[in-house]
Amino acid sequence: MNKKATVWLIIPQTNLHVGNESVVSFDVIDKAIQRDVTTLLPCINSSSLKGAVKEFLTEELHFDEKKIVSLFGSIKNGKTSDTQKGGAIFFDANLLCIPEPNTDNTNEVYRLVYSDGVINDFVEKTKVLGFDGGKEKIESKLNELFSGTKKSTSKDDFNNLCSDESLPIIARNCLDNGESVNLWYEQVLPSKSVLAVIIATPNQDDLDVLDGKIVQIGANATIGYGYCKFVKL
Repeated sequence: MNKKATVWLIIPQTNLHVGNESVVSFDVIDKAIQRDVTTLLPCINSSSLKGAVKEFLTEELHFDEKKIVSLFGSIKNGKTSDTQKGGAIFFDANLLCIPEPNTDNTNEVYRLVYSDGVINDFVEKTKVLGFDGGKEKIESKLNELFSGTKKSTSKDDFNNLCSDESLPIIARNCLDNGESVNLWYEQVLPSKSVLAVIIATPNQDDLDVLDGKIVQIGANATIGYGYCKFVKL
């Protein structure tokens, strides 16, 4: 791959719902989140992530239009003649850690739970795609960002924590003159989860402007969902 791969941590500061529109559920969950088709762990699909980052750079940071076109292939509301193949490659963002209530220490509201196996799987993917880093670099950054308790668990237990039965389900309602006309249940990935993503660009610093920024990803921005901090490794 003739591009520079960088790895970013994505840390939701509020609950995150990036919907999986391809799933039809007859269970209690009306709107499920996106999941990796291989591991079934929560993820953010590359197309959803790319769109959110492009929107942020265009609308919030007023990024140079030529740079937007070179990385994403077009600008918002651009004409067909403005479209070209973008230089940035976005991969799916994979879940590395999930918070759970900390019942062992009353001074800490939550602790981060992770699986060495899950992190190792992501590290192997970064090596294949050309990132010069490893597990130690990810763990060092997590220790820098989260000073609280961290708990290691097995892959199976981590998968159970991320199952439909364990993730939060939030009731949403539409009112018409005070009467409920549409009640539905929406799954979310909780705030303070940690995802990681590989983004390849022509130059290693093409997206450095994102470092430390809050980018809204997914649905329900007007009710505070999906505000995520980007941290470059």
